[in-house]
Formats: sequence, C-alpha cells, structure tokens
Amino acid sequence: MKKRLLLIFAILISAMVVFTACNNDDEEETDRRTLIMGTNASFPPFEFLADGGQGVIGRYAGIDVSLVARIAEELGMDVEIRDQEFAGLIFALENREIDFIAAAMTIRPDRQERVNFTVPYFDARQTVIVLSDNTDINSIEDLEGMIVGVQFATTAELRLTDEDVNINFDEVRSYNQPAMGIMDLISGSIDAFVVDAPVARGFYSVHGGALRLFTDEEFFGPEQYGMAFHLEDTELLAQFNEVLTRLIAEGFVDYLYDHYTAMLALEE
Repeated sequence: MKKRLLLIFAILISAMVVFTACNNDDEEETDRRTLIMGTNASFPPFEFLADGGQGVIGRYAGIDVSLVARIAEELGMDVEIRDQEFAGLIFALENREIDFIAAAMTIRPDRQERVNFTVPYFDARQTVIVLSDNTDINSIEDLEGMIVGVQFATTAELRLTDEDVNINFDEVRSYNQPAMGIMDLISGSIDAFVVDAPVARGFYSVHGGALRLFTDEEFFGPEQYGMAFHLEDTELLAQFNEVLTRLIAEGFVDYLYDHYTAMLALEE
C-alpha cells in the first residue's frame, strides 16, 4: 500500500513539474516583444520580396531584413514587417502604426526633427543611371532640359527639386518604385534615373550593357543610412544601437551586402 501511495505521489509531482515548465515556457513566449518594422520592399538589395520561400522575415529578404532579424534575435524579440510606400513611413512611425523603420533611409537633418536615427550602418551616394549608348550625359548639369526620374520622397527627389538648384530640368518625374523608373529609362520615356548607389548597381547587374552609371558627388554630397525610431523610444533605440554597433565592427553588414548583391546577380 505504501509503495502504491509513493508511486501515486511521484506521478503527481512529475505532473506538477511538467505543468509548471509548460507554464514557464508560455510565459517566456508571451514575454517576447513583437516589433513592427516599416519598410518599402522594392529596394533590392536592402529589402525585397523573396521568391521560393527564401524570405528571412515572412516573405521578405535583403540587407535590412537580415540585419534586423539578427538584432531582434540577440535582443530576444520578434519582428513583423509592414510593407508600404516609402513616403508614408515616417508618418506611420509618428502615429505608432509601426515601431521602427528599416528601409535604406538616408539620415537627413529634416528627418532628424521627426525621428531618432540609429548609428549609421551604410555609406551610400546618389548614382545617375543613363542608357549605355548615351555618352553626352556625365553630370547633373548635363541633364538641363531633360526628364529625370527619381523615387518619390527620397534624397534624390528632394535635391533635384530644391529651389536652390539652378538647373532647368524639363521634368523631375517621381516613381513609387525604382524598377518602374528603370523601365521608362530603357524604353526612352525618361533620360536618366537617380537612385542610391547599391540599388543602381543592382539594376546594372540585371540589365548589363543597356545601362551606364556615374556619380556626381559634388552635386549630391555624401549619404549614410540609419534605422529610424520614434522620438520617445530612446530605450529601444539604445538597445538596437548597442547590437548594431558591434555587428558593424564585426563586418556583418559588409557580409550581407556582398551576399545579397552576389545572390541577386546570380538569380538574373
């Protein structure tokens, strides 16, 4: 009888341990914070829709996506991606519709009045794309009287439409997605398209001999990317900065750039 009671008691204790462990697991899972990342997934190699289930977060892949996934993993957080037009990202952040922005966003003084940026994680510059057989365009000044394409709400659009620019373009045509501008360039509807250097190189790898790239650093100046956070979320910003700074020093961002540019070139 005593042996039977001891056996029953042991079973009950085991069940209690398992139940407690399960509850602890549930608590650990519910304690993980899920962050909403705002981006515009039409900007390879930084963010794009992946084919064949090769996404890093959901359907999405790219330098920013992989970088955020690594940071979130180290912070014990989960990430969901909200894909929307680039022009509305800061507004969505200000209205708490998203928790942060990772979208190859250039750090600019006007944006810094509305958001807090992380440490810069990528050096970028504006690149002009023209057709390869057009040898007459070699600077922004050469685009006088011509149609120039840009992505809506980007540094290129801001600079080319600045009142201080004394170049009379026939039109600065804005696109929601860079790929649409490149198609118009190839078809002859516009004379040039201006976009960040990594993206320009991506289009060049796809279209090869049809395109020619050049930079006009005197006109545009240097640029750096940062992730953007709500002005009040200083603690979350500090957490991201701590991990991001170390990953930059370890060469992880450089690795991601080499990986994705090579991958996209091979896919084409």
